[in-house]
Amino acid sequence: MSQRGERGRQALIEVAEQLFAERGIESVSMRDISAAAGQRNHSAAQYHFGDRAGLVAAVFDHRMREVNLRRHGRLDDLEANGSAGDLIGLVDATIRPLVEVVAETAGWYARFLVRTRWDAFAQRVVADVPVLASYRRAVDLIARRLDGPPDLRVDRLDQMATLFIGTIAGWEWRRHNGHQVPSPDALCNDVVATSHAVLTARVLVPDNLRSRP
Repeated sequence: MSQRGERGRQALIEVAEQLFAERGIESVSMRDISAAAGQRNHSAAQYHFGDRAGLVAAVFDHRMREVNLRRHGRLDDLEANGSAGDLIGLVDATIRPLVEVVAETAGWYARFLVRTRWDAFAQRVVADVPVLASYRRAVDLIARRLDGPPDLRVDRLDQMATLFIGTIAGWEWRRHNGHQVPSPDALCNDVVATSHAVLTARVLVPDNLRSRP
C-alpha cells in the first residue's frame, strides 16, 4: 500500500474510533466514516476494510496490538520471576498496559471499548481476535487463583472487566474535556486495588435469604 493509502487508512480508523465511541457501533455508517475522514470517495472505508465487521476489527486492533505486546511482556516477567501466583501482580499486568496506551494517545479508544463491550455485533467481531491473546492468558491465570465455583469466578472476572474498562473510559473522557485527572500511574494503582477487591470479595447473603434448618 502506498504511503498516501496508508495515511488514508489510518485516518479512517481514527475517525471510526471517535464516531463509534460517540454514537455507538450500529449508529455509524461506513459512508459517515469516509466523509468524516475527508475522503472524496465515500466508499473509501468499504474499500479498505470490506464491511463494518472489518472496520470494527481494525479499530479494535489499532491500539490493542500494543496493549497485547505489553501485557504479554508483563506476564512473561511474572512467570520468569516466579510471581505468576501473585494475584495482584496478575491484575496489574492485565490492566496497566491498557492504561498506558490510552494515556499515551489523545484518542477515544477506552470509550470505544465500552461500546464494543455492550454491543452484540462488536462482541462477535472481536471474540477471537489475535490481539486478545494476552487478555485470555491473563484471565486464565487469574481464574486459577480465585476461590469459589466456576460460575462465580466467571462473574467476578466479568465484573473486573466492566470496572476497569469503564473507569479508564471515564478518565479518558474527563481528560478530553479538560478536567483534572489523576496521573496514569495513580489511576492504574487505584483500579488494580478495586479490581482485586472485586475478585476476592466474600459473598454475603442477607439473613432473610439464608436457608433455615
